[in-house]
Amino acid sequence: MIKMIWRQPFFLAGFLFVFSLLAFSLYHHFVMGNAIYENQIIYEGIKPIDKAPFEPSREYWFGSDRMGADLFYQIISGAKYTLGIAFVASFLRIILSYVGGILLLSAGKALPFIKGLGQSFYYIPSALLIFVIVWPIIASDQFTFWEKVYFELLLIVMIAVPNTAILIKEEINLIQREEFITSAKLMGGGKFRILFKHVMPHLWPKLVLMYLQQVIAVLLLLAHLGILGLFFGGTVYREYGPEFEIPVSVSNEWSGLLGGYYYQMRLAPWLVFFPVMSFAAVIMAFNFMAEGIKRASDRLPSGKKMLKNEERQVKHEEKNLSFVLLNERKTS
Repeated sequence: MIKMIWRQPFFLAGFLFVFSLLAFSLYHHFVMGNAIYENQIIYEGIKPIDKAPFEPSREYWFGSDRMGADLFYQIISGAKYTLGIAFVASFLRIILSYVGGILLLSAGKALPFIKGLGQSFYYIPSALLIFVIVWPIIASDQFTFWEKVYFELLLIVMIAVPNTAILIKEEINLIQREEFITSAKLMGGGKFRILFKHVMPHLWPKLVLMYLQQVIAVLLLLAHLGILGLFFGGTVYREYGPEFEIPVSVSNEWSGLLGGYYYQMRLAPWLVFFPVMSFAAVIMAFNFMAEGIKRASDRLPSGKKMLKNEERQVKHEEKNLSFVLLNERKTS
């Protein structure tokens, strides 16, 4: 299955883009010292010919802000934080949802109530809910920077767990309807043995696909929170004129760039355009990866092969059990 995924051009293209972006961001941090070029005035000799913000050009590929900071290197610098947040939050979502999905298998009569509670989150904008809960804490000076980060990360993770847990539970139920699962149950296999030995080989490709979908969802959520002025990497206020300050991200993560430069959209539209395009490019790359996994998992030969392996395993267990029963009869 893994080899088939790597052979998919969609998955390979998306993976190479994300890997290259992350590698360049880490190189910029550790080798280039996370330096961001700033220059407020361009001179020709001793004569000033232009002042920040600079439009996209050969010197400033993505332009600059009013302080003359190169937007291209700001985006590269913030890529590791943006992707890191998405990777960690999505991983925690899947782990907690997987545990929740297993627990829901034994929910019994409480399952309809839990489903109704989970489906109610579909009708509540996640970004608005997180903003209402987190903003009083972010604005308070009683909490440290890392306490604010952990609290926001916890909300980003937990807000998606109910629906994802229900989805994983439904996927497990679909797999448990297969004939080889019924055979394993008739052979006396325990719930955990069936789950980890027979269900998981069919479930893990879907979990990987869900993980990529959660990464996309977290990136979109970060973009929405940035528009609302809630920056994950911490917020400072820069003075851009007499008695005029705007929020700026400490870490240059993309939601902070988008939210901070949103106030300058009319003055320098490229300051909003390129962070938005960065989000769009990364989301498209993860969509490519998800499409590659779908195409690999939907191919019939791989599905038949997995089913044959399960049937062989169950038949092998049946032979072992028959041999044990035969020996018991001879002994008696």
